[in-house]
Amino acid sequence: MQEIKKIDRKSLARITALIYGLVGFFMALAVAASTAINIILKNNFQGSIILVTLFNIGLGLLVGVLTALLTALLGWIIGFITAGIYNWFVKKVGGIKVELGEAGGTKVEAEKNQPVILK
Repeated sequence: MQEIKKIDRKSLARITALIYGLVGFFMALAVAASTAINIILKNNFQGSIILVTLFNIGLGLLVGVLTALLTALLGWIIGFITAGIYNWFVKKVGGIKVELGEAGGTKVEAEKNQPVILK
């Protein structure tokens, strides 16, 4: 059994920012697409459907990028704080215990008094 003794704050912050940014971008695009469809289906616009659609696609991409940047920043902050909290608790009560195995899954380590099973 291995124990995670410390998490690098910047490393966790970077990964969390990437995940939050990606999710934020796709959520913003989904909202923009549903808004455009709703406007078109209700005929709640002036002008041609093509111009309204192109405007909403452009606005959706802009909102998607801005949302991705904002959620990525939020994710970075959350990841940085989370790693700090984890590192503080590790000193008090110990870290997360994980069992590591060999890559590839060709060999399974046996527990005490158990035979090794090869696949």
